[in-house]
Amino acid sequence: MSKTGFFRLFVYLALFLSATNGQVEAFSSSTPVRNAKLEKIASGLAASLEMRKPVQVIVVPENDRIVSVEPFLNGQGFRVEFEQAFFDQLNDEEIVAALAHEIGHVWIFSHPPHNHSEPLANEIALKIVPRKQMEALYIKLWKYLGTTGDMVDLLGAE
Repeated sequence: MSKTGFFRLFVYLALFLSATNGQVEAFSSSTPVRNAKLEKIASGLAASLEMRKPVQVIVVPENDRIVSVEPFLNGQGFRVEFEQAFFDQLNDEEIVAALAHEIGHVWIFSHPPHNHSEPLANEIALKIVPRKQMEALYIKLWKYLGTTGDMVDLLGAE
């Protein structure tokens, strides 16, 4: 990542943390609500990869994939969905890591031949967030799912 890209990401993260006083508010409603603070972070991550399409971020009661992203039907942007119970367990850095991973998928959607894989999305995410954040995210995800995985398979060798 260039110094400019890293600085931009640092600024977005600093703004996010100051705007949330270090805490991301959980939603009490069962109706999904867009989260403008998380959308700023997602947009900043996307901009770090020179992508400009809008990214919506919502927390939903249930998500079969826990955290996922899909393009809008009109092709004009993307929507990231977090499952509420998992989202509630994440700290700010892990939320940013999850968003970076999903932005990795957005990058893949935007670059043919569109061959999605978790390792490729992580490879892209690692260009904009530190490995330790990704590792912490996967540890929490595996605990949440009651499973384990191979960090090297997902993130590559250090």
